[in-house]
Amino acid sequence: MTRSVWKRWMCWGGPRAARGASGGHALPTTMFVACLAIFVIAGEAVAAEEWIDSQGARLIVHADDGRWLSLRCEPGGRTQTIAEPMVVDVDGDRIGGRYEQAVVKDGELRCEGSLRSRRGTTFIFRDRYRPTSRHAFDMEREVEVAEVNAGDTAFNSLFQIDLGREAAFGGHDYFVPGLWYRTNFSLPVAGLLASDPNDRYFLFREDRLPLPVVAARDRERGDTVTLTHVQADPTTFAGDQGPDRVIDERLQFGSLGVIRHDRLALAFMFPGSEGEKTRAPGAKKKGWALRSHPVRAGFLHRYRLMLSATTTAAYRDAVEHAWKQAFARYQPKLRRVDLPRACAGLIETLDHYFVGKSDGYDAPGFPFSVYLPGGDVRAYNYQMGFVGRQIPNAFFLIHEGIAHSRNDWRAKGTAIVNFWAQASLCADGWPRTWYDPAREPGKKGRWRPSDNRHGGMAMRVAATGMEGMLSAWLAMRDVQNDRPAWLGACRRFGDWLVSNQNEDGSFFLAYGPLNAEGRREPTEASKAASSNPIRFLVALYHATDDERYLQAARSAGEYCLEHSHQPYFYAGSVVDNPVTPDRESGQEAMSAYLALRDATKEKRWLDAAVQAARYTETWMMAYEVPAIPDGPPGFPADRSIVGQTVIATGHSAADLGLAFSAYDYYRLYLFTGDEHFLDIARLLLHNTKQSLNWDGSLYPDLPRGLQLEAFSVTMPRRKGVMECLSWNYAAHLDPLMRLKDRFGDIDLDIIEKLPIDERRKLNE
Repeated sequence: MTRSVWKRWMCWGGPRAARGASGGHALPTTMFVACLAIFVIAGEAVAAEEWIDSQGARLIVHADDGRWLSLRCEPGGRTQTIAEPMVVDVDGDRIGGRYEQAVVKDGELRCEGSLRSRRGTTFIFRDRYRPTSRHAFDMEREVEVAEVNAGDTAFNSLFQIDLGREAAFGGHDYFVPGLWYRTNFSLPVAGLLASDPNDRYFLFREDRLPLPVVAARDRERGDTVTLTHVQADPTTFAGDQGPDRVIDERLQFGSLGVIRHDRLALAFMFPGSEGEKTRAPGAKKKGWALRSHPVRAGFLHRYRLMLSATTTAAYRDAVEHAWKQAFARYQPKLRRVDLPRACAGLIETLDHYFVGKSDGYDAPGFPFSVYLPGGDVRAYNYQMGFVGRQIPNAFFLIHEGIAHSRNDWRAKGTAIVNFWAQASLCADGWPRTWYDPAREPGKKGRWRPSDNRHGGMAMRVAATGMEGMLSAWLAMRDVQNDRPAWLGACRRFGDWLVSNQNEDGSFFLAYGPLNAEGRREPTEASKAASSNPIRFLVALYHATDDERYLQAARSAGEYCLEHSHQPYFYAGSVVDNPVTPDRESGQEAMSAYLALRDATKEKRWLDAAVQAARYTETWMMAYEVPAIPDGPPGFPADRSIVGQTVIATGHSAADLGLAFSAYDYYRLYLFTGDEHFLDIARLLLHNTKQSLNWDGSLYPDLPRGLQLEAFSVTMPRRKGVMECLSWNYAAHLDPLMRLKDRFGDIDLDIIEKLPIDERRKLNE
């Protein structure tokens, strides 16, 4: 056996002098554990003994001072070596070596070897490689602790794919779903964990990721390497807390990411320490949260990884390849609910919590939030859009009041829209977006001066609110009950957008009060959320035939193509967060581009919508992260979190918000024929309701539309924001109403029974 002892690192952060190696050559430090390193060979001939193939890739075993491997992507791809397939870390000492045995048998490569710690503990490696999907191989690993020295206490293992010299870091684009995208380093704030290009280690707990996968793409060559933990069951326990090292066999999750020390590599670590930045409670801004298994005779740890090497034409293709490949291995399970019953429960909940003048309020509306599990109202204050969704929810009451001949629902929705149409718009057409109603007789409520962290009124809040008003006008017009004041208010806002659009087609994120010159200065000058008013403008064009609105939408779309679509940059729509990559910006872009495609029939808008959709779905939890025993109150411990989505980079809060996009994903399926989009649409219609009280089982005797707003994916797992906000209802109802109006039903199973040509015609 050839063996090399890797340098020791203090607290996983700084180097100490390297210990002497016992035979072989000294490897560059990568500071970790049992690894599979893939090194680039440039023009060097190597003698192959045997190999296995996987539809475009070949894994070769070589005999030269021990058994080592190389990976070649066919045809014409780069050859990479697996020079040190075994590495173990024991209390900070890292020992690497080559296999003692390697043989191809029954279509798989079977390898074995052992390593000995400085104190004498022996670790036996048993690895099996087999072809799986195109360009991909699985490695099934078992590490056994054999002879034990009592001085050794903790160990980890690592799988590492070498991408070249450390200097190659800036020549690659990276993908870690929900956390690291192409433009992270171009932003002042891109989440704590992957925001500084000067960091050396980017390892992230897999239980904060929508799928446990990391990918890197060489910008010049297009070489794309992907590393995925397959068949993960990332269980843990309540003691998995804080930055200090935890040693426990119940730690069954890994960590994935990128390291750059002498060499550049993708990495998987088991169990999963996180650093050099972590979000573990109590940790410093820059540091590690260490997790290890015990050194105990007979102890085994096992995991299965998939490594893939291919070439892609662009970053967007690398993201699609890595995500779909991992998604196909996990095959997220659909958790069906009774959609008509769920829809009825949501409408009944809006009806239940509605208040008006007869209840002593000077203006009608829904509560901003309701406490759970009790169902008591936290506060009645009204935000027109975004998280408040007063006007869209009023539209849903009107829509279903018309559909079910419920004049009381229709009247309540009408009262809310009347209030906003009459009272919210300023003289210049810009709306006030947040109202605190009064309850004292003869008193008037007050308008809040700001609806977001930046000050002033946010474009997203205004646009989503006013789009709800336009939808309400259309619904009433279609039953010969025109409400010209509603359309007039929408036109005034549309005229403001046309008059205040920047020369480059963009809009600012938020605007302040009128200044002395009669204009509104931005309170947040970012233009990242310029997609927010596009769907409203297109809808207003269809309602009025006024070309100015379509031209404004096109100009904003052109800006978004250049500054969002082309650089793969989606940020700014979560207005109560910093301007950082987030899921909702992808949703807003998808809806905007689809609206422009509908209005113009231009393929470029459909292409942009597809890219935004593929980006957005990578925020969706597509595998199970189980609850811990006796965990905190929050997302139900016995329910699946598949279909819930991470909100923004830098934290692990998740919610049901991707439900809004079920309709858009179904339409993209019909446009493209990609059945993956159909799978996503179904998951968003059904699985997002896992924490919804749709059947009354979660919160007995309470309204069936109640659902907690958000929860933590990683530790403390499933801890919930135990309130139901008004946007929660809208997230489910919006796609259901759109599906019903376009395709005639809210259930995709029923819609899919229509002939495909009819569905495609309805989709146009």
